[in-house]
Amino acid sequence: MKLARFLFAPLLAGVLAAAVAAQTFPITDFEGFPAPSTNGTVMFRQPSFSGSTGSFIDSTVNTSQVVTDLAYSGTKSLRVNWKFLPDKPGAWLRLTTYQTANLPNPAIAYAHALRFKLYVASGTPDFYITLGTRDNNNNVPIGGNGGAVGSIEWVGATDGTPITGGYTRPIGKLITAKDQWIEVVFNLPIEPCLPFASAAGWPPANGVLEGPQGTLECLAFTPVEAGAVGPYLIYLDDFEQVAVWSVSGSVELRDFGGDITQVPVTVELRQDGNVVRTATVSLDSGGNYSIPAVLPGTYDLAFKASHWLRVVVPGVTVEDADVTGVNVSLTNGDIDGDNEVTLFDFGALVAAFGSMPGDDNWNADADLDGDEEVTLFDFGVLVRNFGAMGDE
Repeated sequence: MKLARFLFAPLLAGVLAAAVAAQTFPITDFEGFPAPSTNGTVMFRQPSFSGSTGSFIDSTVNTSQVVTDLAYSGTKSLRVNWKFLPDKPGAWLRLTTYQTANLPNPAIAYAHALRFKLYVASGTPDFYITLGTRDNNNNVPIGGNGGAVGSIEWVGATDGTPITGGYTRPIGKLITAKDQWIEVVFNLPIEPCLPFASAAGWPPANGVLEGPQGTLECLAFTPVEAGAVGPYLIYLDDFEQVAVWSVSGSVELRDFGGDITQVPVTVELRQDGNVVRTATVSLDSGGNYSIPAVLPGTYDLAFKASHWLRVVVPGVTVEDADVTGVNVSLTNGDIDGDNEVTLFDFGALVAAFGSMPGDDNWNADADLDGDEEVTLFDFGVLVRNFGAMGDE
């Protein structure tokens, strides 16, 4: 039975970020290809193709085809089905774009985010997904053939199985959702990155995205539970890149005379009450900050520094340009970090009273005015702000 996008609207409402106008660069929605397509001919090869992981794949469950039985948009998507051979605890899949007959080696710009839709059928084991990109500094349009040369980096990977010069079985983004479309985003300018494989004649893989562009070389799928055979059944749809933008402004650290450039400020980007990203920003001498590579959307921004109360700026919309002027003023006195100025903070200040750095009872968070000594001036700050509460 054909399962179209509208059937999943209630689920999508809680899974996908609110849409805003954005500068997007389509790669493919698979609508322009026959269905079913020949195995391994559209964007991604069949699962067994990769020399890195082909020996792990059961040849009887091994397809990558455009189909019409499920779609996020339109009527078509790419169905990928595989199963690992038993007794292979190190099994993982490198689903490669290498020289496919259609959409081979898609070029991607490192200044943008890559996003696509993913559907995982029930019964599929949980897995981590990681983006493999070739650093080859190509200059073709996004989605064009960026070439099959260049060293390969793992984008979104925080760990993996060490090998000489890199990592296999990369640990990327955890995927557990079943029977619903979700959006997978690799925000290229800020993702963690690890090296995978070096290529002759190219700089070695080093865990850094070099140059303005590269090639979407593969998606890697690593089972959460080693040796989870499967079968694995997923659908992919709507590959595109989207421009990302900075959010900037100033933070006033009230009642503080110390070096504000040494005070990190944590900013939570929230949507529908959920924290979708946490950024730690540094201030310049004027209190200015910048959060890079923010995806299009509308956010509540929650600012918190060590002994200051949280301030939430609601409804910051990132659309098609950098956002400036998001300014906040933070109230001092939250020594214990519970987002209130109470008797507990008073007790912490009393315990540190008279101390300086190096003393046994020194507490940097009790030095409210930043003069590297806990004195009556700090008591004055606490008394002035006593009873204040930060935003939730």
